[in-house]
Amino acid sequence: MTQSGQRSLDPAAVRAAQLLAGKVVGNAGYFVAVLLLARSLGPAGRGEIAFLIVATLILARVTALGAVEATTIFAAQRPQMRATQLSTVVAFAAAGAAAGSALAGGGLLLLDASGAAGISTAEWAILVAATVAVAVGDAGFGFLLGCDRFREQALITGASPWLYAVVLAAVWAGGGVTVVRAALAWAIAHVVRAAWVLRRSVDVAGLARPSASLLRESLAFGSRAWAGTLARFLNFRADQVLMGFIATESTLGVYAVAVNASEVLLYLPSTTALALLPVVSRSEPHARVELVLRAFRSAALLTLAGVVLAVLVGPPLLPIVFGAEFEASVTPFLLLSAGAPGFVAMAVFSSGLTASSLPGRSSLGPVVSLVLGLALAVALIPAFGASGAAAAASIAFLAGGTASMALYRRRAPFDWSLLVLPRRGDLDVVLALARPLRRATRAGRG
Repeated sequence: MTQSGQRSLDPAAVRAAQLLAGKVVGNAGYFVAVLLLARSLGPAGRGEIAFLIVATLILARVTALGAVEATTIFAAQRPQMRATQLSTVVAFAAAGAAAGSALAGGGLLLLDASGAAGISTAEWAILVAATVAVAVGDAGFGFLLGCDRFREQALITGASPWLYAVVLAAVWAGGGVTVVRAALAWAIAHVVRAAWVLRRSVDVAGLARPSASLLRESLAFGSRAWAGTLARFLNFRADQVLMGFIATESTLGVYAVAVNASEVLLYLPSTTALALLPVVSRSEPHARVELVLRAFRSAALLTLAGVVLAVLVGPPLLPIVFGAEFEASVTPFLLLSAGAPGFVAMAVFSSGLTASSLPGRSSLGPVVSLVLGLALAVALIPAFGASGAAAAASIAFLAGGTASMALYRRRAPFDWSLLVLPRRGDLDVVLALARPLRRATRAGRG
């Protein structure tokens, strides 16, 4: 208990609440940007910009090769080496992203010249710049996570998407939104985010000469976790790239809106999984299982409540908010919502395995989900379009979540009842979010 008589909250829950608050605020800004894109470009243009944005995000993660995942764990466990860790991961992330995006963008540029689905020269240049910015920002973000700088992370997470929305709104008011201008606004927002994250990271630890031996160690550890975190990310992204080649841009635009709307359900499990990493990695082995199970119960309960609400209010709201052209997004949205519980299990238990120094096992569940999801997407998209992609993603999430849960239980046996029986502290995330509101209310009354 604290001096005020309030019970001390679970540190992981408090950190998850901080990240969740930043995520909610930030995605409100991203929602404004998505709304501007949908209203300005229609389904076809929305599909084209979705392809570019997703390609940027995927390339940044692919070229990092797990260095960011290792940085989070090493920064938490080795505070004396943080300056070297920061400079090493940032240099590697920037170089890898520049090389990888230049090659991939060049390939897409050749496709455009041949008349196939590809990009223009301007879009290629923006792709390279944005990928480097995303990679550097992610590297700094992973470093701050390992240093327990959750408030800075929450602030950056909440503010950066609003910059994108503001720049996009200025473009819309000035000369109208085109795909190239929207992509440029995306790149500008991520350049600012990267600079901000890097400045805060340097303030925390300073900079030292990059270390080749530390990079080798980071890649050796992180590459095993990287497969899982990349696979988990790709489960909601790779199908959009796939649709860019085997479906129409309009179909991709419809699906992108459904994904944007349904991702709200994944905010809590994704932030909970992030918050678990440094807390569990520093905990004694006997305490780790309870921390992971509590995180799962909390995230699962609140996510299920969100699914029920989404099913009730989503269908009438989507066409009203995005326009009648996107009424076809309703069915994919409902199908994607059904997979949210699987994502909870996959995110929490994979993070629990990573934080327990088992990065290889942490990757298996997400990889199962990715492989199954892509196979189903190839089979279902040609016949069912966006709905087929959504069904494939949800089935994949449920399979990956089941696999991650089974792997964690094999590593740390627990009674199945502990997954569902409520315990003290399960709603600490809610309490951590509510306490500032209660204090503000009391201050206002005073």
